[in-house]
Amino acid sequence: MIDAHLSENKITGIGRYLNGLLTALVEQDGVNDYHILIRNDLADHHPLRVLQSPNVSKIGVDLRGVHPVNQILLNRLIGRIRPDVYHHPHFDMPLFRGKGSVVTIHDLKYIRHPYFFPEFSRAKRFYMKAIMKRAVLGAQCVIAASMNTKNDLIDIFKVSQDKIDVVYHGLEKMFVVKGTRGEHASIREKYGIRDKFILFVGERRPHKNLVTLMNAFNAVKNNLHGTLKLVIIGKRYANYVAPEERARQLNLKGSVIFLDSVSDDELGEFYENAELLVLPSHYEGFGFPLIEAMSRGIPVLAGNNTSMPEVVGEAGLLVDSHSSADIAGKILNILKNEHASRDLVRKGLENIKRFTWEKAAKNTLKVYHNIHG
Repeated sequence: MIDAHLSENKITGIGRYLNGLLTALVEQDGVNDYHILIRNDLADHHPLRVLQSPNVSKIGVDLRGVHPVNQILLNRLIGRIRPDVYHHPHFDMPLFRGKGSVVTIHDLKYIRHPYFFPEFSRAKRFYMKAIMKRAVLGAQCVIAASMNTKNDLIDIFKVSQDKIDVVYHGLEKMFVVKGTRGEHASIREKYGIRDKFILFVGERRPHKNLVTLMNAFNAVKNNLHGTLKLVIIGKRYANYVAPEERARQLNLKGSVIFLDSVSDDELGEFYENAELLVLPSHYEGFGFPLIEAMSRGIPVLAGNNTSMPEVVGEAGLLVDSHSSADIAGKILNILKNEHASRDLVRKGLENIKRFTWEKAAKNTLKVYHNIHG
């Protein structure tokens, strides 16, 4: 049984994980039976609604997000079906699960850096840490999205390293290069972007380090004396407005474009038309935009911390996320050095071969087989 109720109509990071993994699992495994929990309100065209196979049955549930009530409801459902393996894709795995249970932990940013989430009450922080600790210690096996996440689990919760398997996420087929870079330009017409631009993709959360990126972009723009733009794709988080405020203070109106959301097709076009992707975060559990950008043939620049060095490898430039000067200098290095830029693109296209949902499904199946014999 795989709990996919966190996959919603609007695709999130966990949604991408569930959709990619389940599709690949069903394609590879025609022997085992899969009971998949999905939300009753999923649209007819949703990937999990469309997923069909003789060995797949779907169970509709009316669950929402992370909530203590889910613990009771899921336990009742698991008790009724009695699966050989139960896989929960998030830190809030139901109580009383032990033998045959697998939990995926994507990151520990809420635990490792709670000051990045000031809107969380003390009670909520306590609940999240307690429920994650119980999940990783109580599950028979833990899947970590990166080696960095594995190390965090060992460091914070003292989980045995033999209990944790690192299974990297995969790249969705839609992000594979479709043609000549910059060939699709409908987003330029729609959003009125005539100039060259650099790109950031991700929610505008404190740990994404957008204020430092604003400072770096301002320095780059002044150095080039041109009309370079910065496009930021990702919705604003809660009441956090520091990025917008910093852009106003630096008089970057018109040079920084904030877009709360775009379609997946448009996101692909933004990647293709950008000069480079910048992800200067203080913490990333994996960093989907890094491999998405590489697949569309643009250089990437990422923070030299957490999971990003292991995902980027030698295929991107790493920066000190605390230094706007370092970020600005390496952006200029890419923009002014065409040979270096092409070399990063070549390495990026090679690097993404490490991240496929087929590989993720194969390694996840090994986990299932190991715990069930």
